[in-house]
Amino acid sequence: METEEFLKEDKYYRTLIQSATDYVVAVNRKYQVIMANERFKNEFGMKPNDYCYKVWKNKNEKCEECLVEKTYRDGWGHWNVEKVTMKDGRIAKVLVKAIPVKNERGEIIYVLERATDITEREHIQENIDKITGNLEEMLVNRLEGLQKSEEKYRTIFERSRDAIILTDPHGRIIEVNQAGVKILGYKTQKDVLALESVSNLFEREAFEKFHKEVSEEGFVVEFEARLFGKNNRRFYALITSNVTVDTNGTIAGYVLIIRDITERKIAQLQIEKRNIRLGILNAIAKTVSSSLDLDEVLTRTIDEILEVLEADSIRIYMLDKKKELLELVAHKGLAAQFISKPFMQYRKPGDGLLGQTVIDGETSLVDNFLRSDDPYVDSILEAGLHSTAYIPLSAKGELMGVLCVSSHYPIEFAAGYIEFLTAIGNQIGVAMDNANLYENVKRAYEDLREAQEQIIQTEKLASLGKLAATIAHEINNPLAVVLTYIRLMIKLMDRNDFSPERIEDISRYLATMDSETSKCGEVVKNLLAFSRQSKITMANNSIEDIIDRTLRLIAHDLEIKGIQLNKTIEPDLPQVKCDFKQIQQALLNLVYNASDAMQDGGILTVKANRKDGDERFLDVIVSDIGCGIAEKNKEKIFDPFFTTKEEGKGVGLGLSVVYGIITRHNGIIEVESETGKGSTFKISLPFDEW
Repeated sequence: METEEFLKEDKYYRTLIQSATDYVVAVNRKYQVIMANERFKNEFGMKPNDYCYKVWKNKNEKCEECLVEKTYRDGWGHWNVEKVTMKDGRIAKVLVKAIPVKNERGEIIYVLERATDITEREHIQENIDKITGNLEEMLVNRLEGLQKSEEKYRTIFERSRDAIILTDPHGRIIEVNQAGVKILGYKTQKDVLALESVSNLFEREAFEKFHKEVSEEGFVVEFEARLFGKNNRRFYALITSNVTVDTNGTIAGYVLIIRDITERKIAQLQIEKRNIRLGILNAIAKTVSSSLDLDEVLTRTIDEILEVLEADSIRIYMLDKKKELLELVAHKGLAAQFISKPFMQYRKPGDGLLGQTVIDGETSLVDNFLRSDDPYVDSILEAGLHSTAYIPLSAKGELMGVLCVSSHYPIEFAAGYIEFLTAIGNQIGVAMDNANLYENVKRAYEDLREAQEQIIQTEKLASLGKLAATIAHEINNPLAVVLTYIRLMIKLMDRNDFSPERIEDISRYLATMDSETSKCGEVVKNLLAFSRQSKITMANNSIEDIIDRTLRLIAHDLEIKGIQLNKTIEPDLPQVKCDFKQIQQALLNLVYNASDAMQDGGILTVKANRKDGDERFLDVIVSDIGCGIAEKNKEKIFDPFFTTKEEGKGVGLGLSVVYGIITRHNGIIEVESETGKGSTFKISLPFDEW
């Protein structure tokens, strides 16, 4: 019963208000009549849920130009002059208007069709001269019908919860219901009538648009506008309006049904504002999570805040590591002369409202600096600042700094405003904490890198120690040859034996001495180049050159141990972007380990080729047929200081250094080994074809 009463009060009057003599029906999306007034039922007759086209026109299918269909489709009202069939078989001509009825969510609940019977009007017009003495009786009956309709209309008019305003053709207010008086904020109907024109309720542009739509369409449904109430109080309203016509079809006036939607609109605006703020918080959170650049995060955060808040200047201060000084790290919206002042650049904890915020850890608000006891208030007022919110910045329960949001005009610090700033402050605190962590990690990485370089250099020196014996032979043999020829030439000089035959021998002696001396110089140069400590230098290098220079350093050692060297280099290999000396160090360590694993001689194989199945990498393979690696030790061989060699023959850094070098070059090192059969180490290094 409550729903039925609501429908009567809230929906029926939108069409019944025009004329109590109209036919009124409500039609659902299936074209079924779900509601009708008494006149319609009497004149057309209907069964529950009859189809409108069956009742109106006695047809078995919907009309080609169906007004109901059009209204459901586009949500607008439509009208047409149509012929309909009464239940007694009489054909009548009616003016039909279809109006959508929507719920609070804007969904069409049903379509109201209001039909004005114009058959009689046209018939009277045609037969006016034939009307005789029964005219008075017809008029009496007509007046009685109108009186009954008026009573129904008056009931709806007064009981409506929405404002109903009737005007003349010129827009002058001629009647208003009690709900209208209340919604507009007046005490009596007389006060509303004193407004004269309904246009006084509208803003100028809104009224022009409203009047144009009503004039062109004859009606308007749920037109949204801000209206003026008493004392220019503004409120949001939905307006449904119809043109009323007299029996001659001339405009008699307008009906306006006004619903106050201020609360709903304010709630909607608050939701929109909340969504905007949530969007900004989300954007700031993404910036914080995607960037470790504190300057970038703070700059973007300031821009986001200024875009949605009433504030026009932002400052962000960060505590130093000792928690003894607040430093200005980002700002916007203040004059350079003011922001450059020392008290604006730095502040000790407890100094002024800004410094006190980091002591208390609580938000501090100043809505007018004229009433503030801040020690820097004179300079602040000189800069034109009126209001400021000081928001503490924290992360993981630790204070990181202060966010200052200021304005040159008054700001209302509502709870939602402060809540939003606090949420932003938490994000800024996280960004500062991330920046500190990043700096710590970066510093630790630099320390680690330096330690790794030191380990590599240490291992390099250890390798030089291993080379010492073999290098002694490499240099001693050429020097012995040179010394022998020098002594021989001294004897020739002592005997003054420089005959033409001897000149040819002396020339040969000198050539041999030059060759042997050059060999010594090459060995010494390679040793110096290998042992020199330097920063990592990435450049395009030939892997074949690296392998050749490495093997030259250890060639004599392999010869002494009776190890046969097999070297296979795939032709036309692309260059590898690497540090020449570090890759040489890694290969030298692998070759040394291979030679140590074959104390009784064997075969050492060194290969270089494109990686099978992935030509983005180049493989360097070092294989031996030595003692191999026990299965239990395979997972430990790259650990620092792990070794299976006898005491004094190794400290366990060789393979650890190799692993570090290859990893730093974005490469991969793999090992295959079987006890008693040997080991194979494969290094995969990336390269570019260009």
